[in-house]
Amino acid sequence: MGWLIGIDGGGTKTVACAADLSGRLLGRVEKGAANYHVVGLPAFAALVAGLVADLAAAAGRDPADLALVSLGLAGADRDRDRRLLEEALAGLKLGCPCLIESDARIALAAGLGDRGEGIVLIAGTGSIAYGRTRGGEVRAGGWGHLVSDEGSGYDIGRRAIARGLKANEGRDIPSDLLARIVARLGVGDLAGLIAFIYSPATAKADIAALAETVHAAADDGDKLAAAILDEAVGDLSGLVESVLARAFPSPGPVPVALYGGLLLGSPGLRSRLADRLAGRAELLPPGPEPVMGALKIGYDYLKSI
Repeated sequence: MGWLIGIDGGGTKTVACAADLSGRLLGRVEKGAANYHVVGLPAFAALVAGLVADLAAAAGRDPADLALVSLGLAGADRDRDRRLLEEALAGLKLGCPCLIESDARIALAAGLGDRGEGIVLIAGTGSIAYGRTRGGEVRAGGWGHLVSDEGSGYDIGRRAIARGLKANEGRDIPSDLLARIVARLGVGDLAGLIAFIYSPATAKADIAALAETVHAAADDGDKLAAAILDEAVGDLSGLVESVLARAFPSPGPVPVALYGGLLLGSPGLRSRLADRLAGRAELLPPGPEPVMGALKIGYDYLKSI
């Protein structure tokens, strides 16, 4: 019997679901990072092969009956990326089509559901805003941590370290944020922190996790931590406003679906974001997880052929 797989492949975690052709879910699997810029193409291909095997076993289905694999992948925004990913998937000889979309595209499909137009804002380790109208699709941000990803967990963690160092030297708002970070990481002292930051073993997700420390410090009244979160809210609202200005010039609130661990894990951040965007955007309650968007895109494709 025919079946399909939807995959949400992020820079930290990958979620995959199997479903039959009527829409009934058959299984769910979680694994590590799928961004080939992080793990490399061989590891990406091995990850997908493992997901297919695990889901086939969980669903009691034959891989030979697989009708489609629909993937939403971090790091799959450019044509060159897609070609490399397609070549890696072709080497698996799955015997079925593989659709490749960005992780933002599948989150948009999941979050908006049957709404024809709207925006998705993702803020986890990275950040991006992505909008869809009848005239096309528009994005803001999402160009990687070195030049973009404003308001993301990584950005908050990086700012916390940078401004914490300045505060320690009397060049910023007095704060114990740096001491909190050293304690959280268990690195002992400032020298240990610097060694941690520049270690090849330190991943983006390790820096992004420090956003939790910033939230805790802000809740305890730390003014520097509060200022960092204010900047993050401003940056995230700016991503949405950029898409609104370019794709939704008409007045009236536009639906905005929210995804990513930073946003979904912080009601306070969502509330402050809603205040910033009041009258221009309607922040939707948390919806289906993005992997459901990958399945939806897969079903739409199968109906079209």
